[in-house]
Formats: sequence, C-alpha cells, structure tokens
Amino acid sequence: MRKLFILLLATICCNALIAQNTQIIYLSNPSFEDIPHAGRTPESWSDCGHSQESPPDIQPRGGFNVTRPAFHGRTYVGLVTRDNKTWEAMAQRLTDKLKKGTCYKFSLHACKSDVYISPTRKNQSQPTNFNRGLVIRLWAGNSYCERAELLDELKSPVEHTDWREYQFEFTPSNDDYTFICIEAYYKTPTFSWYNGNILIDNASEIFSCEIPTDPVLAQNDPKEKPTNVKPSPEKDPKDPNPTPKEDPFVQREMNTSTDKLVIKDKGNFNPSTISTKDIEIGDKFRLDNLYFKADSSSITNNGEKVLISLYNFLKKNSEFALEVGGHTNGLPPHDYCDRLSKARARSVVAFLERRGIKDNRMSFKGYGKRQPIGDNTTSEGKRKNQRVEIIITDIRRKDD
Repeated sequence: MRKLFILLLATICCNALIAQNTQIIYLSNPSFEDIPHAGRTPESWSDCGHSQESPPDIQPRGGFNVTRPAFHGRTYVGLVTRDNKTWEAMAQRLTDKLKKGTCYKFSLHACKSDVYISPTRKNQSQPTNFNRGLVIRLWAGNSYCERAELLDELKSPVEHTDWREYQFEFTPSNDDYTFICIEAYYKTPTFSWYNGNILIDNASEIFSCEIPTDPVLAQNDPKEKPTNVKPSPEKDPKDPNPTPKEDPFVQREMNTSTDKLVIKDKGNFNPSTISTKDIEIGDKFRLDNLYFKADSSSITNNGEKVLISLYNFLKKNSEFALEVGGHTNGLPPHDYCDRLSKARARSVVAFLERRGIKDNRMSFKGYGKRQPIGDNTTSEGKRKNQRVEIIITDIRRKDD
C-alpha cells in the first residue's frame, strides 16, 4: 500500500513538473506573409537594421532578380548585409516571456539566392550581386531591436539555394525577455565587409525543450519539424502615437459557442457525397487527413489539400457558417493540449480567410484532450483523437 502511495505521489509530482515547464511562445506571421515589396518588413515584424539603410524585402517579387518560390505560403523575407558594415534584422514582441534559465527550441527554413542585384552606397551607378552567404543570429531583449543577449547563431553561412530547415536551441542566461530579433550577419571572423543575402521562411513557435514530441504526428510526417501561426496585436515602434491593432481572432473566439447546439456527428467531410440541402445547424464533420507538423499548428502540404477542398465548398455554398474545433490526444498536459488545439483550429481559420472566406462565417475553439473518440493507449486511438472538426453554426439560405 505504501509503495502504491509513493508511486502515485511521484506521478503527480512528475506531471506537475511537466506542466510547469511546458511553454509555447507564438510568433505573429511566422511565415512572413504579405504583399511582395522592396524595403518593407512583413506584417507584425519591425525593421531593426541600420537607420540610414532600407529595411528587408518581402519576396518573391521579381525585384533584385529574386524569384525562388516560398517554402510555405506565398512569400518570405530577404535580408542582406552590405560592404559598408551594415546589415538587416527584424524583431517582434513575443506572446509570452522567454524565461531565464529555461531551455527553448526554435526552427526556420533558409537558403540564399544566387542572384540578388542591387546598387550600393559605394557604387550607386553599377548594380552589385549580393550573392555571398550569411549566418542567422537570434537576439533577445525587452524592447524593439534591443540586442541584450545573443541566444544562438549558425556556425557557418547559408550557401545553398534550396530551402533547408535550421534548428536552434538556447537558454536565456541574463534575464527574462519579451522581444526576439532575427538578424542576418557576416561570416566571422571577417577582414572585409561584404554584400550577401539570406532568405528566411516558415519560422516555428518557440517552445520549451520539455514539451513532448507527439509520436502519432511524427509517424504521419517523420521528416517535418515543429513550426507555427498565431497572429497577435503589435505596435509599430516608428509610430509616435502607436495604437494597438485589434486581433479579430480574439473576438471571434469569445463570441461563438456551440454549447447550446444539438451536435450530430456526420463523419468525415467529403463534399462529393454531401447534399447541402440535408445539412443542418449542429452537424459535425471530421477533416480526416488534415495533418500538422509535430507539436505545431503549421499545416503540412497534404493537409492543405484537405483545406482547399473545404475552401471550395465554402466558396460555393456561402450560406454556411461554421466553428473549427481542434482536438489532441491524451499524452501531454492539459495546458499544452489546450494551447496546441486552439492554435491548430485558428490556423485553419486563417488559411481559409487568406483565400477569401469572410471572417464572419468562421470561428474556432480548442478542445484539448477533453473529447476523445479513440483509446489513447493505442496508436490508432491517438490518431483518431488528434483531429480537427467543423460544426455548422448557422445557415443563411436565401429562401429563409
């Protein structure tokens, strides 16, 4: 009896410790999506380069002869260094503090462009190819562009022209931090400052090293690593009277509830077999084969095909409004499951909205691991529980 009590106590303490140490810090616009433009940082990111030089570029726009397709989404960011000892960087406020003494992991995809043609201050009449490779440095601070502590950096410059993932692991040692800065820099040591470029896309969440990896998702997409999306309000440090931008997602989450609906499970969502005349408020459909990268809200390429099918359905049938609900399996702690499931549901809504589905037709909710449909002790059960569902919340037919 005593051994059983000790074992139970140890389990409780262990779970409490895991829950305490698990943390996900979301970036706003981690895929650097925006309208392609020279000399402008993507939405939610702030320029932290030299004040007398232009900001990074939103690519691909054809300008500077940079045409590589994005790794994720439609756009990415291009950063350069210059032969006048200036370099480009960008930063944003985090959704939560980087805690002193806590280990974190982070990843992004990077490559360089063999051609990045631009004039320089030294030679404005003759365009120069900024084609040398650069390294990435991660800084932390407590204000925009403050470089209080170097968190991590690549050991060698990025010289390849195909997208590859880079993993970072760091532990802040001096303070808690609320801002992160991504900086392009020269290979060091260097005796001559040079013109170089680096392309960056598909950044992940920043997540504590203690967060367990989901084995089910790893089986679905074993080559994928954690990456993510969570828009959040930002202030423009260059605006003398900054006004926080409202986050439309927050209101959408708070004002919508399916608690009073009679939910009817209709199985997998398959537009080819669904009669729209038979759909009723409260009908629930699973989005089978919608997979995310491990421990992440970033949708895989195969998952995007499922969402394109849903998008086509919603575009054709504008009378339907819905809630997107995220669910996880029962392995990680509740706090982690709640955050991850909500982030995934939110990511689905953002995907559909970017393609033109009106925001007043969609809401999202994270159910965590509270509504299992399978046995969490088996791989098949975990796979079933790790899912996204849609619930019809309103129907606005013309003949109503």
